Amino acid sequence: MVKSRVPVDILGVVAGLLLANLFVFIPLLNTMGLRILPGILIVLFLPGYAMVAALFPGKDEISVPERIAFSLGMSVALVPFIGYGLLYTSWGMNAGPLVISISVVTLMMCIVALFRRHRLPEGAAFSVPYGSFIRLPVNSLQGSRSRLETALALLLLASVLVSAATVAYVIINPRPGEGFTEFYLLGPEGKSGGYPTSLNAGDSGQVTVGVVNQEKRTVDYQLAVLLDGNPLPLQAQEENIRVENNERWERTVSFAPEVSGNNMKLQFLLYKDADLSEPYRELHLWIDVTENGTRGSQAAGNQNGV
Repeated sequence: MVKSRVPVDILGVVAGLLLANLFVFIPLLNTMGLRILPGILIVLFLPGYAMVAALFPGKDEISVPERIAFSLGMSVALVPFIGYGLLYTSWGMNAGPLVISISVVTLMMCIVALFRRHRLPEGAAFSVPYGSFIRLPVNSLQGSRSRLETALALLLLASVLVSAATVAYVIINPRPGEGFTEFYLLGPEGKSGGYPTSLNAGDSGQVTVGVVNQEKRTVDYQLAVLLDGNPLPLQAQEENIRVENNERWERTVSFAPEVSGNNMKLQFLLYKDADLSEPYRELHLWIDVTENGTRGSQAAGNQNGV
């Protein structure tokens, strides 16, 4: 027979997740220092408790003190893996994406825990009356241990809590890192190769120029293309670029050298915030530019055996 009542501990986990999300995403609450407490809760305890509930659905499998200890340990082990995975996404390990990811994983484990508990015989599933998380650990510590052992156990528990709370605080309130800008060139096919390094004077070459803004703010950039120190004309929309934070700007940029020469330096300069005194980023290609008709004459000569 399927039980209809959701266990109070699972309801508590869901309520804790909701509280943490409110304090992260509601602007009025987000600016308050009170978000530290639900933030520590979602990082330090809730994911581990949901995992322990999924792994040990029976009431006699582990004791309440063990369940609490395993919850702390599982949370400390699980959350860094979630954060590490976010580093490979476009969101990064920011507070918002981290809280959402932890919430999704925790809710999935709560569903597994409910499913496994409902499959157990009547009365065999773990359930917690109000106050059990306070009474049982204290009683178990005072039952058969000496005062010295009890004091050492409490000191160890306090040390773990302080350390884990510190880690949780750093994750929820990360220090702003140094901003940077990615600046890259791609060939005509969108790959890092096949660049137009051999042209006729007056012919047009094309490359894809990309800018990724990781400066943690909107930035105005300016692009300039120089051939052996001489500027080449660009379209206005290519010269002036505004890129929002965490956004990517990518365009096909055309250039047409008017002079010929070998091993000429084609520079792509990126300036930031209207500061034209020194380029913020620089890329370059070495190209050969021949006079009009030179290639055709050489090709015809080669065909005639010259």
